[in-house]
Amino acid sequence: MTAVSSMHSSGDKLPPSRLWRVFWLQGVIPSNLLWAAALWALDQGRTPLLLGLFAVLLLYTGWIIPAVWRAAPSAHNPNYGMAARGLTVAWGVNTVLVVFFLLLQLAT
Repeated sequence: MTAVSSMHSSGDKLPPSRLWRVFWLQGVIPSNLLWAAALWALDQGRTPLLLGLFAVLLLYTGWIIPAVWRAAPSAHNPNYGMAARGLTVAWGVNTVLVVFFLLLQLAT
């Protein structure tokens, strides 16, 4: 039993954890919107916009990984915190690699 869940009786609903807000509202949704905009810019041939979105994505990725890492202990289930950390790091590595290879493709 976690410290948070031990403070409530079994019938009480627990308040949403900070991890939920950081992971979904500050992590998953904005990153998908940024990638959708980047793919649209790539499809439309708007290279300056695409480069700007890549810069924002890389800065955002550098911010969201530690934000999720710090919020992970607030999960009601420690396994969710660990999963959120792993998924966010994997998403960050994927973002860096995709940006790198798309820039390489644009350069050739």
